[in-house]
Amino acid sequence: MPTVRQQGSGWGVRLLAGSLAVLVWGCATPHPLAYTPAVPEPVRRGIRVVEVVPVVPEAGTQPHLDGEIGKGHATGKGAATGAATGATAGLLASLQTGPFFVILAPILVPAGTLVGGAGGAAVGYAGGIPEQEAQAVRALLTRHQADLSAELAGQVLRRLPQAGKAQASAGSAPDLRLEVSALSWGLYGGAGAHPVADFELTVFYRVLDPQGTSLLDRRFTVGGPRRPFQDWCSEDGKWLREALTATVESAAEAVADSAFLIQDFYLSKSTTPATCGLLPRRPGQVFLAGSPLQGAAPKVESLSPALQWEAFPRREDLDHDAGRLFERISEVRYDLRIWTSVGGGPGQLVYERLGFRLEPRTDPVEIPATPGDDPRPAVAAFVEHRVDCVLAPGTEYLWSVRARFRLDGEERACRWSMNQAPDIRAQPAFRRWLPYSLPPARGLCVYDGIPPLRHHRFCTP
Repeated sequence: MPTVRQQGSGWGVRLLAGSLAVLVWGCATPHPLAYTPAVPEPVRRGIRVVEVVPVVPEAGTQPHLDGEIGKGHATGKGAATGAATGATAGLLASLQTGPFFVILAPILVPAGTLVGGAGGAAVGYAGGIPEQEAQAVRALLTRHQADLSAELAGQVLRRLPQAGKAQASAGSAPDLRLEVSALSWGLYGGAGAHPVADFELTVFYRVLDPQGTSLLDRRFTVGGPRRPFQDWCSEDGKWLREALTATVESAAEAVADSAFLIQDFYLSKSTTPATCGLLPRRPGQVFLAGSPLQGAAPKVESLSPALQWEAFPRREDLDHDAGRLFERISEVRYDLRIWTSVGGGPGQLVYERLGFRLEPRTDPVEIPATPGDDPRPAVAAFVEHRVDCVLAPGTEYLWSVRARFRLDGEERACRWSMNQAPDIRAQPAFRRWLPYSLPPARGLCVYDGIPPLRHHRFCTP
């Protein structure tokens, strides 16, 4: 017996030592995506003419609609499942009584069936979507995938000039070929007595050189507003059509930016940051929207708030600039957007400022007393911008910011800032979030676009 304990202890020590070694390696090793653009810089440098082509890689994709269709169907299905579960529980409980099984089984099994069936019916009714509303929404969502992919390609073409590129004319040889496709779209959520769902669109794109070699292929999801089902199908589907149009435009911008503008910078491998991109300073980031320690949305001081965020380049960028990349960067500017929050998803874009300059600032800190101390500020530099319009009182807004700059004279930008975790107030059915799914292999901080329900937010007084 002592020998077994000694072996277990040694195994535990080796496991702990191995874990610490992995942690130390992760802290010391630079992230493989540090200073890596979406399309390799030598390839996209000097690119001017681009061909954008819609493709349909997955035939027969249907619009998505979460939830059990029909209150009656959902209630019956829940009752059947609950009754079977209750009967099984009653039978197992009876078997535990030994010789009294013959007496108790006729009592516990029917009781378990009744209780389980009633509970299952209640859960099923709460999770069901009314048939009329579900069919109305499904009809509005029905789009031919080729048409939606063509609409996405058209929006990407409109974004090319903003990235300094031009559309290839008929018969000419493009510098790059960009293939895009709408993979899936629909409403996600739908559970509860008053079902609520958010609109989402998943797209795929591929960048190929003139020889047809794939340089990049990715898929990502962008999200829109989150509304009750009654609102989605009201006014002949006005809100649903607007959400589809706005989400296609957001996805197209993300495709064009990722292929031609985005430059990724240092990412820590040791810990997962709560925020991706430039860190919001005022109002601050939200770690858990429902946490009693952190309000649902931080409040700002006025209807024309002063927003502060981390200045670019960040301190960690300079600390890990092994290739002296920042010596080639100039003309740092910022892009800022503010949307109305509709259930935690982006509604109307109410404020947008692109390419404006701000001077970095720092809070007062003590001067190092020892000559050998680090002369740099102990806090990160930040910038501030006061919104030059009046926002609505008592309203929640979403916002995001990014840096724009020139790298060797060519226009580049970092990714839009966002939260790593989704807004837990707006999580739909538990089955969508549990069991836990791993983040994308590339990591959320190099995700194209802003994933659903992950914007920064604040509330006006």
